[in-house]
Amino acid sequence: TQFNQTALAFTKPHESTIFGQAKRSNSKKNFPFQTVPRTSSSSSVLLESSSGEIEGKHELLLAEAINLNTTCASAILSEVDQMRKMGASRDSIEQYLDNLLSSGPDATLPFWARSKRLARFSRRARMASLRRTLDITTPPPSESEDESDSTAADASQQRRRRRAFMALLRALESEERGMDGRVPSIVSLEKKATQDLKEDSANLRNRLPEGLETPEYEVLSRRDSIQKSIEIRRYKPYSTCAVSMDKPRPTNSSNTDAKVQMPDIGGASSFGALAGYLFGKNDKSTAMKMTTPVFTSTISDENGKQMEFVLPSEYWNANSLSEAPQPLSGSGVTLQQKESEERAVLLFGGYASKKEVEKRKKELAAALSKDLEWKEGEEAPTVAQYNDPFTVP
Repeated sequence: TQFNQTALAFTKPHESTIFGQAKRSNSKKNFPFQTVPRTSSSSSVLLESSSGEIEGKHELLLAEAINLNTTCASAILSEVDQMRKMGASRDSIEQYLDNLLSSGPDATLPFWARSKRLARFSRRARMASLRRTLDITTPPPSESEDESDSTAADASQQRRRRRAFMALLRALESEERGMDGRVPSIVSLEKKATQDLKEDSANLRNRLPEGLETPEYEVLSRRDSIQKSIEIRRYKPYSTCAVSMDKPRPTNSSNTDAKVQMPDIGGASSFGALAGYLFGKNDKSTAMKMTTPVFTSTISDENGKQMEFVLPSEYWNANSLSEAPQPLSGSGVTLQQKESEERAVLLFGGYASKKEVEKRKKELAAALSKDLEWKEGEEAPTVAQYNDPFTVP
């Protein structure tokens, strides 16, 4: 599940937070806000065939995948992998996924299939469960998408739904059965997706990715309520690599950038630039470990937005940062030292869409305007996103 913080703090596809600049009331010091988830199968599908018999096999695989047979999810994912290896066009792969969607969760279902209690016994009720889970986990439009063009908006919606579908298949592939071995996999996933919409602080913190380095902090104060969780944190120094999100990438960016799976997603080119640096396209050809979160913030009206990755902890002070691998010329990537600072952080789950971030910024600003100890600083909020784009929100 994605996790976000708005700092108004940090964000996770989705834990996120929005970090906002905060300062103690009657204090001279200002603090910035921040806004801040296979095995191959012997089963084979004849890709060139469009016969009803083959389509029926596809439908059967999906029906079994959302029930209790995780190997069927693996089989579908393996088919997509095999199509790519065989040089199938992007249109062919998309058509394959669209056929699964149109004959499964997006097909016309009887009204009684909406009953969640029937999902243990009915294939169509399980498909309805898959539809609800897809509705929850399909990403919102990116900031760059024009929703005024209905044709383009429909195509964008379908692309995002395919993305959510692939993420769910990966989740189904690794889903464990219930205690009695009879709870359909999609029922468990729908329950998790629904729970992850709840924004209690304990639930959000449990969704942070494990095993990745993240900036260290201490919680100075906490304001928890049913609707939101706000923390005042004091961060220790750390370092980042940063790149502009507004400047076009150079024509020879393949020399400096990592290839991204979904280049149409907002911020993909900036992500690729930073990933390229972190994973070895630097002056030392040194691959570094992935960290969390990914920060996005507005620097100024003139300089626009920037994206940042946190560097590994061995480069978190001014002296060691000078020893870090340097970005390649023309990459647009810079290294930045972050000093100790206090931030007001609002935790929230789901995708950090432009609309959602603006909503969270207002919530954090409103909460701080009523706080007797802390108030909003002058710097623009930062969004921190903690989970990879294929994490089911």
